Amino acid sequence: LRRMGYTLAYNSHEWTRERVVSLVGRDAADALFPVHHPLQEPIQPGPGRYPRFDDRPLPPPSPRAIADDQRRSGTIGSEQGRSEAIEGDQSAPAPVVAGRIRSSPIAFDRLRSPEWRGEGESVGSNNWAVSPRRSATGHALLAGDPHLDLTLPSIWYEAHLVVPGQFDVYGVTIPGVPAILIGFNRDVAWSFTNTGNDVLDFYVETVDDSMRPTRYRLDGDWRPLERRTEQYRGPDGNVIAEDTLYSTHRGPLSRRPDGRWVSMRWLVLEGPFPTAFLGMMKARSADEWLAANASFAVPAQNGVVADRGGTIALRSTGTYPVRPGDGAGHTPRDGSASASDWTGAWPPERYPFVRNPAQGYVASANQQPKDPAVDPGYIDADWFAPWRAMRINALLRADSAVTPEKMRSFQTDPGSARADWLVPELLAAGRAALANGTNGNGNDGDLGAALALLAEWDRRYTKDNQRALLFELTMRELERRVWDELEVSVDSGSRRVATPRETALLMLLRDPASVWWDDRRTPEVTEVREAIVAASLTAALARAREQYGDPASGNWRWDRVHHANVIHLLGIPGFSALDLPVQGGPSTLNPSSGRGTHGASWRMVVELGPEVRAWATYPGGQSGNPASRRYDDRIEKWVNGRLDPLYVPAGADAFDAGRLSSRLTLHPRPEP
Repeated sequence: LRRMGYTLAYNSHEWTRERVVSLVGRDAADALFPVHHPLQEPIQPGPGRYPRFDDRPLPPPSPRAIADDQRRSGTIGSEQGRSEAIEGDQSAPAPVVAGRIRSSPIAFDRLRSPEWRGEGESVGSNNWAVSPRRSATGHALLAGDPHLDLTLPSIWYEAHLVVPGQFDVYGVTIPGVPAILIGFNRDVAWSFTNTGNDVLDFYVETVDDSMRPTRYRLDGDWRPLERRTEQYRGPDGNVIAEDTLYSTHRGPLSRRPDGRWVSMRWLVLEGPFPTAFLGMMKARSADEWLAANASFAVPAQNGVVADRGGTIALRSTGTYPVRPGDGAGHTPRDGSASASDWTGAWPPERYPFVRNPAQGYVASANQQPKDPAVDPGYIDADWFAPWRAMRINALLRADSAVTPEKMRSFQTDPGSARADWLVPELLAAGRAALANGTNGNGNDGDLGAALALLAEWDRRYTKDNQRALLFELTMRELERRVWDELEVSVDSGSRRVATPRETALLMLLRDPASVWWDDRRTPEVTEVREAIVAASLTAALARAREQYGDPASGNWRWDRVHHANVIHLLGIPGFSALDLPVQGGPSTLNPSSGRGTHGASWRMVVELGPEVRAWATYPGGQSGNPASRRYDDRIEKWVNGRLDPLYVPAGADAFDAGRLSSRLTLHPRPEP
């Protein structure tokens, strides 16, 4: 469970932001990586109309910060650059529940899909519920698809658990966890997406010895460090290694590459087993489910719920630390003062929450849950752009007679709010470059061809689409040319410390006079928006032609250039399912991106009528044995966006004998 917390609630962006501040200054860093996202489509509806874009010019990078970085470049190039690169590698085993992840490295060559972007804002989970008055059947509907690493065996195990008089619940569990985590009973259905609440802070400590500390300073006094020795044992029980851990009253202590000692307070290390799941399984109404869910602490989850009475609700439940000062947790704090410590937590009534809203539906997709115009309190910083939230809200707003089949189709909808907002800006800037001769040294013929091809795109990531490729390559080229101020020298050349969300590019595309368009790597030339966009378009076209041939050849089809890959946990190619053509792309509701190793780990749709009906599937099978026919028998349906109707008999005596393949009976061990 703590490993699950590492996947969903280990947000160590303090050090990245600190490095960004050193490169471009605090004002620019605050704008590039803001606490509140400028594009709002919140989970909890607020005032006004959504989506709302708080468009504003980006502050210029600080000349002093740039000059300081240039003076440091001789030393940053080797030691510090290497250290930061290593620190940024958060590779880890497969995650377990919905939300943001860091992907594990893949070691074999068959994963040929281009890496359009890192597995960042392009990916994530979705859930939503529709009230009876907006459904075609007059019953509440619920959908959930947590997106995680795609693995064989699957993260999930599908089960129907019945304890007479206690619960009768269907859904998916993680082997070893005694609860259905996402699913439904006879009255209530629920699902989750990750909130992304910041429950981790770093404190710069003052220690008595920079190499072998034994004490740390707090409020003018020296306190002893807690010391604990851990042993690592081999298969036969022999000790193969020992490690000594030091902690302050906040948590574990570690030494950073620059010599500073920092302690970490992380709520995941403090949280108990989430017994809330046991209460959720027994709930007979949405309100009972919300009451059981209220004790859930970490990692905070956006829980959607619907019941047979027609109630729908969504609440971002978890512990929200209250911090001193401005309340933000995205910068390191002074560990020498107890005044830097947390002072409490939000009361439940402040949690992002919506119940039976006038709009007739609720939805979450890892976006900032509350509009800062309603509540500016700190939850996290540098949020995903709400592209997926915008798309599902647009689909639900436009349909007042939603069916279970439509809910299923929404889960693999190929539309892209991201493309709808960015493509017109790219076309306008590229056409301006062609018209006024600001194409730099580019070829007008290639620019014209790139513009014509991009204009043909319907901005959908269907399998047969032949223009999504050009857009993705253009965005990658644009990032490479724009964010030169965020690069540092390393032994092999340069490395970008961080990449802002694409809404920062959207702001720049609407601000042709911004100094961010100038590439400081070319001091003899002052670039402008049109030249950078033109260069990005022509470079993307050249790369597409080089790798995939002529655009008329058919090799630009999305299902030929991008695939999903379901990886065996040991990375064995023969036990994996590779090169799977899927509908969807970065920041769509089926947000496949990067190497395609992340996607919908479970898709479920539930109709809460007099008799609950449900449909679901996942990319794997019920057996972990590669020789079993149940090892990967769900993958074909998952690839094509189809769901199985779920069989939920009223009891063991009502089970259709024709469906029974085996029976296992467990007998209590006799008392001695």
